[in-house]
Amino acid sequence: MSDACLRLRPAAPADADALARLCGELGYPSTSGQVQDRLRLLDDPERTLLVAETGGGLAGFIDVHVQRVVEADPYAEGGGLVVMAGHRGEGLGAALLAAAEWGRRHDLTLMWIRANLARKGVHDFYPAVGRRRVKDQRVYEYPL
Repeated sequence: MSDACLRLRPAAPADADALARLCGELGYPSTSGQVQDRLRLLDDPERTLLVAETGGGLAGFIDVHVQRVVEADPYAEGGGLVVMAGHRGEGLGAALLAAAEWGRRHDLTLMWIRANLARKGVHDFYPAVGRRRVKDQRVYEYPL
């Protein structure tokens, strides 16, 4: 995809419908109303939610936030990165990932991105854009 056809910008509340569809592609089915409610995260100064806009509308997003924990220095963490199936392989994911390096402005030196083992394509994507796998882990659900 040519750079002229791609625009990266911060997400806005008006993007809720398209973001809901993209959440579904990421494996997290969501309604527009649910996403609209979640978009209060746009007010967090330690988070960015960027969208990739093409001539056909929103084709992807990346959600990155500062993670602060007692056991490590603050780092950026990707909460979600997805590109619409019809646009994969066009460079949108790499462009979103590069744009999300805003963490440097927060004096962060590391960004972690987690990828479900079931999502086969991403395990080829990340090394192809210069990222390295540092660990495998399991996630356990703890209902509250």
